Amino acid sequence: MGTTIYYFTGTGNSLKVAKDLSDALDEVRLVQISKNNIEDIDSDLSEKIGIVFPVYFLGLPTIVKSFLEKLQINKNAYIFAVATFGSGSGISIKQIENILNKKGAKLSASFGIAMPGSYQVMYPPYSEEKQQQLFKKEEEEILKIAAIIKNNQVVGKNGNLIVNTIWGFIYKSFKPNDKDENFWTDEKCNGCGTCSKICPANNIKIIEGKPKWQHNCELCVACMQWCPQQSIQYKKNTVKRGRYHHPDIKVMELFQNHRD
Repeated sequence: MGTTIYYFTGTGNSLKVAKDLSDALDEVRLVQISKNNIEDIDSDLSEKIGIVFPVYFLGLPTIVKSFLEKLQINKNAYIFAVATFGSGSGISIKQIENILNKKGAKLSASFGIAMPGSYQVMYPPYSEEKQQQLFKKEEEEILKIAAIIKNNQVVGKNGNLIVNTIWGFIYKSFKPNDKDENFWTDEKCNGCGTCSKICPANNIKIIEGKPKWQHNCELCVACMQWCPQQSIQYKKNTVKRGRYHHPDIKVMELFQNHRD
């Protein structure tokens, strides 16, 4: 049945990694993890299954965790995970292992790829020089990862138990759903609806020409980063900060077929 790679992305980093990995492997099916398909994908009989995702608050995005808990898989499949991050994978790999173990499956390989940080709620975008350095490194890492997957090698590590415990407490404090109350639009908003179309959580509705967040947020900040007018702000933190999304990803690749 070949290989299926499931990916979750907000600003395009994880989609870029998933696409590059797909190009380096054979017979790959790419499937986005979003609110719109999480109920439709309930089983996967692929021989190899990959999960590519960004690390949020030291762990899995809540939608990725929910998706994996629901997904029924071939227990004998070679399963690999690729975390993209600005500072580290945290407990995300351990979380995946725990979910798979409950299904009678196991994680065969895990990897981490540093990408430009996209959480401009807390910090400005990386410099162009730093971004290019990371992009070049990503290309090199993809080739190494693809070789490992092709050969069905078992690689990865769980990290330190004490550190994982501390990170676990931090992750549990991460409750993104209602944090969207801090988003707002300035006078540049023209009601184009891009934010609603790309939101993977189906969390934004355009009401009277303006976006309204529905409190099911993942804090992926895709809405803020892809806004063509740079109109979407988070508190006052982002007013004078730039924006970032992966330059090789087009906004149309993130558009969702939303359901009411």
